[in-house]
Amino acid sequence: MIVPATKPNSNASHADVPAPWRIVTAFGIVYVGYGLNFLAVKIGVETLPAFLFAASHIFCAGLLLMAWQHFTQGRILLPVAGLQRAVVGAFFLFVGGVGLVTEGEKMGVPSGVAAVIKASVPLWVAVLEALRPRGERVSLVMAVGLLLGGLGVAVLVLPRIVSGGSTGSMPEGILLLTLSAFLFAIGSIFVRHKPPSASPLEGAAWMMIFGGLLLATLGLALGEAAQIHASDFTPRNLGAFAFLLLVHSLAAFTAMNWLLRHLPASVVTTKFYVSPAVALIAGSIVLGEKITLPVLGSLCLILVGVGVVLWGAARRKCEPSPKASGVEEIES
Repeated sequence: MIVPATKPNSNASHADVPAPWRIVTAFGIVYVGYGLNFLAVKIGVETLPAFLFAASHIFCAGLLLMAWQHFTQGRILLPVAGLQRAVVGAFFLFVGGVGLVTEGEKMGVPSGVAAVIKASVPLWVAVLEALRPRGERVSLVMAVGLLLGGLGVAVLVLPRIVSGGSTGSMPEGILLLTLSAFLFAIGSIFVRHKPPSASPLEGAAWMMIFGGLLLATLGLALGEAAQIHASDFTPRNLGAFAFLLLVHSLAAFTAMNWLLRHLPASVVTTKFYVSPAVALIAGSIVLGEKITLPVLGSLCLILVGVGVVLWGAARRKCEPSPKASGVEEIES
C-alpha cells in the first residue's frame, strides 16, 4: 500500500512533540503490521485462492476507511478525473503490488523471501524516476546504492529462475514477486505525481475499493470461486484475514501517517530495514522457513542499497531546488 503523507512541520512548537511512549507504540505497530504482512498472506492462502483472498481484505479495508472519511470529513466523492486516477493507482499498487505477491506465495515462495524481494521497491522507484521525463536524476551516490541493491536482487532471484523447476526453486512465483515490486514502483510514482485526491485517506480508500474489485474480477475470471469450500475457512486463515485488515491495512497505515506528521521521513523509513528482517524471523519461527546464507546476503545487499539510495535522495532534497514538493510516499 502507498502511504502519502505531508512532511513534518519544522516550525512546530515543543508542545507539539509527541510523548516518547506514543512514538514507540506507533513504531511498534508499523514494524509489526508491515513485518508480519507476508506471513499473514502465506497463512491466508494455505487453503484459500490468492486473488480472492487479497480482494477480500483490501476491499473491506477500503470500505472501513471510506466510512471513517465520511463520518470525520463528511465527504467521500471524487471527481471523474480522481476516480480514473484511483483505478490506475489501484491496478499497479493492489493488483500488481499485492495480488501478485499473494499469488507468488500461493505458488510456494517463502514469506521471508517474498519480503526480501519486495524490499527492492525503492530501488525500482529510483530507476523509474530517472527514466521518467523531467524525473529525478540519479546521483553518483544513488547509483552505487542501485548497483548494490540490484546485485542483492540478482543473487536471490537469478539462481531460482535459472534452476528451472527444480525442487524449491519456484521460478514462476519468484518472477511474479519481482514483477510485483516493479509494478508497485510504477504505482508509487503515479500516485506521487497524480494523486486521486488531496486527502491521503480519501485517495487510499478509493484505491483500496477499486483494488479489491479488480482483484475479485481477476480471481473470478481465473475460476477461483470454484476452489472455495466451507472447509477451507480455518481459524488460521481467518486470523490472517483479520490481521491484514485491522493491523496491516488500518492500524499500521494510520500509525505510519501519524509518524510522518511528527518525525522526519528519514527516521520513519527505518520501516524499510526492519520489516524484511521481521518477516524472515517470523516465517522461520511460525512456518519453519529456512533462513539460508544466500537469502541473508541478498537481504543485506538490498537493504544497504536502499539505504544508500535514500541517503543520496535525502542529500539532494537538502540542496536548493526550484521545485518543492510537500508530499512524500512510503511503500507499505
